[in-house]
Amino acid sequence: MSSDTHETALYCGDPPMQFANLFRRDPAGGYTALFRKRPVFWSFNTRVAIRAACDLLALQPGDEVLVPAYNCGSEVDPLIDAGLSVRLYPVSDNLLADPDRIAPLITERTRAIYVTHYFGVIQPSLTGLRALCDRHGLRLIEDCALSLLSGQTPAEGRVGDVSVFCFYKFVPVLGGGALVINAPDLHAEHPFTRPPPRKMVTKMLLRAGLGNVLGTARLKGLVQALRGGEQIPVDMCPERELEDIPSHYYFDPALRSTRMSAFAARPLRAFSVSEAIATRRANWERYRELLTDVAGVRMLVPELTVDTCPLNMPVLVEERDRVVQALQHGGIGATPWWAGFNRNLDWTGQAEAMALKNDAVSLPLHQYLSEAHVDYIVSELKRALQG
Repeated sequence: MSSDTHETALYCGDPPMQFANLFRRDPAGGYTALFRKRPVFWSFNTRVAIRAACDLLALQPGDEVLVPAYNCGSEVDPLIDAGLSVRLYPVSDNLLADPDRIAPLITERTRAIYVTHYFGVIQPSLTGLRALCDRHGLRLIEDCALSLLSGQTPAEGRVGDVSVFCFYKFVPVLGGGALVINAPDLHAEHPFTRPPPRKMVTKMLLRAGLGNVLGTARLKGLVQALRGGEQIPVDMCPERELEDIPSHYYFDPALRSTRMSAFAARPLRAFSVSEAIATRRANWERYRELLTDVAGVRMLVPELTVDTCPLNMPVLVEERDRVVQALQHGGIGATPWWAGFNRNLDWTGQAEAMALKNDAVSLPLHQYLSEAHVDYIVSELKRALQG
């Protein structure tokens, strides 16, 4: 790698916020075109869409929802805000929501099953889950936040009674989510009637602007300096000694029914879907080529189907937090994927999912990274693994 290429590869984190795209249009219609002729409603973020889905499905306080134990925690909290009883179903490292393992958990209080498509991979068990729900008269909530660009027709999410989507994970926009209604007996006029919170949008704009100017690493340093240099304490789940998810992951009731900001809605029409899919798949293939024989690394998604657009490259490593810290020090936007545990959930008996949450690393492969960036990330990963 030349010195010039190396310099461009030093920062491999989140893509920059490109405000010029606000006033551009992709010839194919961008990301909003994926939802043409579908009953779609645009929310401030995905958590707002999930909360609205609870009301749309007429789920009542005390009703039970079965949710995958391998979860971020943020997507579960709107269900809790709705007063629902959330029970976890097991997910092993094959990432499968197995109907045979879920069926014994159904009780007379169960009203819905929540299914997540991980890392861009559409759940292969969707047909079985749909049949299970139909046999028991349950609703199916389909979480497509990580699989927006996957499927024979991207933005699939057509099997659940409702499906929810997220945009900022795939393109540099200020938040934005979507709620899609599939069940013919469900109807909604305007589930998101309230304007986006002005203060929150302003803070997001300022953060994005500073991030463009300073870079993510410098911005984090500035925030820490403004706080007096103190380290933010890690919250622990009461009586369980489990690391809590970040406080901002919990659902803010003040955001109920808020619609998408213009700073998310307008740029979504500007970005090319086809270019993003092609580049993400190419970057994933480069990762697979380079990681196949690396000791101490296991790819969670070892193969891509022809209709899968990966969100990231998830790998399992030992000493995950140390490895992530080393990568971030090298300017790489690696994350300890879904670290932390929602304190409102009972994690008893969920060792499989907990192991994933403790060991998974997300390596970036978004469309703003080149093959040279991926090469640099893997070289830094090898260095981090060597301690």
